[in-house]
Amino acid sequence: MDYIMKNLHFIFTHVPIALLIFSFVFDVVALIFKKKEWHSAGMLCLVVGALGAIASVLTGPESRNTLVGSHEFYARLTMILAIVLAVVRVGLLVWKKLELGRNPIFLVASLVAVLLVSYTGHLGGKMVHRDMQGFPGGGPGMQGGPGGAPGMQGGPGQNGQGGQGQTQGGQRQGGQGQGQQQPGAQTSPAPAK
Repeated sequence: MDYIMKNLHFIFTHVPIALLIFSFVFDVVALIFKKKEWHSAGMLCLVVGALGAIASVLTGPESRNTLVGSHEFYARLTMILAIVLAVVRVGLLVWKKLELGRNPIFLVASLVAVLLVSYTGHLGGKMVHRDMQGFPGGGPGMQGGPGGAPGMQGGPGQNGQGGQGQTQGGQRQGGQGQGQQQPGAQTSPAPAK
């Protein structure tokens, strides 16, 4: 239970990311296919996404990471926009019987919320996950796909040769047909679990 309490932020962050995006998607699909009930799904996603944004901001842990300032700024901006969109949408539906899910201005604001939550999540991900090397788009120095990655087994080797490769202590183990590291490439030990 202590583990869950210490990691609430990482649990809650997935709620606004998923639901603010799906709120926008449901409203656009409702417009395209003229499905009025899908606007209700969009509104429900928006309300729960706004609550998730509040929970995410309130449970954000302390960090000395250089990106934490930007991450917090965009998180608060996302939270404020999500709250405003949810309150205005529910308020107008209750008091004026007006569904905002079709309104182009509301949809643009909803798209802005999607972009904000996506960028906030991107910054959070950069703070938590280190760059992976040895994968397509990974870092310099490693080739051969997952078979050439430090601490990983399997995958094709260099020059399309198949086979199993294994790295231990920064040295490639194995013989013919196993992914080999390029000369001068950097290795790092596999992260401890």
